[in-house]
Amino acid sequence: MALPRVTLQALEAFACVARHRSMQVAAREMRMSISSISHHVARLEAELGAPLLDRSRRPMGLTRAGQDALHHVVEALRHMRLAASQTAIGDLHRARVLRIGIVEDFESRISPELAVALAGHMPQAKLTIRTVLSHEAPGLLLGRDIDIAIVTEIDDPAEGLTREALLRDPFVLAAPPDLPDGPAHLLAGSALPFLRFNADHAIGRQVEAHLARNRIRLPNRYEFDSAQSIMAVIARGGGWSILTPLNFLRAQRFMAQVRLHPLPFAGFARRLVVLSGAELGRPIPLAIAEILRGMIQREAIAPIVANYPWLADGFSTLDDAPRNVE
Repeated sequence: MALPRVTLQALEAFACVARHRSMQVAAREMRMSISSISHHVARLEAELGAPLLDRSRRPMGLTRAGQDALHHVVEALRHMRLAASQTAIGDLHRARVLRIGIVEDFESRISPELAVALAGHMPQAKLTIRTVLSHEAPGLLLGRDIDIAIVTEIDDPAEGLTREALLRDPFVLAAPPDLPDGPAHLLAGSALPFLRFNADHAIGRQVEAHLARNRIRLPNRYEFDSAQSIMAVIARGGGWSILTPLNFLRAQRFMAQVRLHPLPFAGFARRLVVLSGAELGRPIPLAIAEILRGMIQREAIAPIVANYPWLADGFSTLDDAPRNVE
């Protein structure tokens, strides 16, 4: 029996649509047009000779053939990525200089683990790891001040950079544990103040934009540069905030005095990515991303989901293929 002639991108598109039950969400996650996603899935269906998606349902569902195919597609993609990442990790041994910028959200657990791992994989290299702000990373990369940035994805980072998706970090509501009336009343003029991230930071701008989209206006009394400061105030009963599980985890000393809740309005998330310049090539950023996904799963996702099982679907690593930033 002849094998179907399908592209890796068609397999990725189908797996992404199946995961989200939406062409639109898959297109946004893969940074492609909806028509491109639809084309790739249609080509896969034509090659397999059966419809994989039930387009009559909302949200979109899988046909019986689609359910059968999905398991094999996911396994095929996993093996392809594993082979690519193992080859890429071997390239780290040949690297002589590597300068990495990483957001402060990782500095308590992930950055130290990454330093140890890279020191082992790159025994002869000059390795530098520094903290950077997400909105500064594109300029640092284009100016050749760093080689790789591990940062929050921003809407328009710069042309000529390549990204490898790393983590979906959903926004949640963080409040003191003894909240009397539940989280929804906080949006209706509660005496407990809202604690903002500074709007100079990517995460602060993302929160403010989402509040505006949902026509939610909250008094502007407190702004902070760090999740630790916000968590400290919440832990002492002095306010509430919208932040992410990764922010929550970074302020470990306050976690027992803060409770997370699903947002009482439309959810949203930030993506963390590995950014690099085209001159670095694909193998090293791919290897860094693969190493980080294992660390993130072990050090961040597992402990958070153990305490907040409702975050299991939203707080997750991402492993779509790297694409040029347009």
